[in-house]
Amino acid sequence: MAPRYDIPKLAPEPLRRVQLFVNTADLGHGSDWLREWLEEQRLEGEHDRALELREALRALVVANNDGRKPAPDALEVVNRGFARLVLGLDGEQRLRVRPGGDALEGVLAVTANAMLDGSWQRLKACRTCRWCFYDYSPNRSARWCSMRICGNRRKTRAYRRRRGSP
Repeated sequence: MAPRYDIPKLAPEPLRRVQLFVNTADLGHGSDWLREWLEEQRLEGEHDRALELREALRALVVANNDGRKPAPDALEVVNRGFARLVLGLDGEQRLRVRPGGDALEGVLAVTANAMLDGSWQRLKACRTCRWCFYDYSPNRSARWCSMRICGNRRKTRAYRRRRGSP
């Protein structure tokens, strides 16, 4: 089964790169495409490092849902990656992280830039399937990757509970 990249709420580039990396695991269906992603990036020997980073980034994305603080171990993993990145100014005198090295460092550079420009707070994890999505709502209140799929399932379950239906 291939990743569900056709669902709505894909993040704008370059943040989409982080979203697609986090979504190399479909927790709802037990599918994992990290090995394929690593092969595409020519990083086959970096599975443990990539897995650790993916799960740390997922923890940060989940924390975005409710504005909670992320787990300290997730922060440690991401901070360790950030320590290897190089800062610089862009043409408009804004601080930017310059990507260098491999694709994992590129994902970290995009993450850092999104945190600097404020777009990181819009990357969230679906409350039903844990799929990473971009929150386009004006007040940043989206809860599901897709209202037609996960939102509908959640609301139908709640309705049935209230009505006493099976």
